[in-house]
Amino acid sequence: MAAFSLATGLRAANVTGLQWQQADLTRQLAWIHPDQAKARRAIAVPLNGEAMALASKQGGKHPTYVFSFRGKPIEQLRTKAWYQALKRASIQDFRWHDLRHCWASWHVQNGTPLFALQELGG
Repeated sequence: MAAFSLATGLRAANVTGLQWQQADLTRQLAWIHPDQAKARRAIAVPLNGEAMALASKQGGKHPTYVFSFRGKPIEQLRTKAWYQALKRASIQDFRWHDLRHCWASWHVQNGTPLFALQELGG
């Protein structure tokens, strides 16, 4: 899910709540409904190759949600496993939302205009 957040810039709640009906793998898009978006308007999220591969690997694991754990939807990302992974990677003072900042920084470094980035990020 962290790699999916890096690939899409989605907020944590949008990743954990992403349902298959919102993911159009044929058109390589995901849709965030207005009630799920901070700005309260729908967001079309382009899925790059990495995001497509990550979503495709989840196929068949849960009938409703793209990401699940042991057959159940994921409700919390900041878990013992998250903190253990950060410790193993020697990363300190890092939040899930920082993945979104990395995604935005990469876009700016690659020349994405700020107005386009604003639209992509919702």
